[in-house]
Amino acid sequence: MEIKRIPEKLMETDTLWERIKQGVLESASTAAEKAEYLGRIGRARLDIAGTRHAIHEAFAELGGVVYTYLQDGKKTAVAQKDDVQELVEKIGALEDLLKEREVSLEGLRDGNGEEAPAEETQPG
Repeated sequence: MEIKRIPEKLMETDTLWERIKQGVLESASTAAEKAEYLGRIGRARLDIAGTRHAIHEAFAELGGVVYTYLQDGKKTAVAQKDDVQELVEKIGALEDLLKEREVSLEGLRDGNGEEAPAEETQPG
């Protein structure tokens, strides 16, 4: 009985193919990780933009309420009105949320992977 030997050239091709396959798998894995990272960064930036927009809307609403009081001749103690106080508190909460989200974004950029929970919603 004669043992057939696999030609060395064929073995080299298999080895080369395995190295190519491994390289492609590693590249795909790296690309997926990078895409996930960029997705998290994008989401964090979108959350920050949304929070800033909510702050601007709250300031506009506050300005409207104060303007209405001033137009109606109720110039005294505008700051003590309940609706004004609620808006001031809302703005303060949104500013705190904005700071948290900015810290979270910096953590992601620095590679710490700190990310604000996705379910966290904006006050008001």
